[in-house]
Amino acid sequence: MIAASLGWMGTIGTMLAYVLMANGRLVATSRTYAAMNVAGGVLAGVGAMAYAAWPSVASNVMWAAIGAWSFLSATRVAHARRTA
Repeated sequence: MIAASLGWMGTIGTMLAYVLMANGRLVATSRTYAAMNVAGGVLAGVGAMAYAAWPSVASNVMWAAIGAWSFLSATRVAHARRTA
């Protein structure tokens, strides 16, 4: 039950991030968008792991890693703007 709940929270979180970005509420290069994708990927991956759904685990880990890379990139850009 807990694993399924985590998986659903992750799935809903990543879909919500996309809907907010598509509607112009978030920017695809923002840290908020990236953080939502990291959290969603991790939660969905944990949920999938509990059911041994390894292809889903792999895709969600990759999704979270891409989100983490985006988050770090956005943080670097924000830092560069502040110091310029």
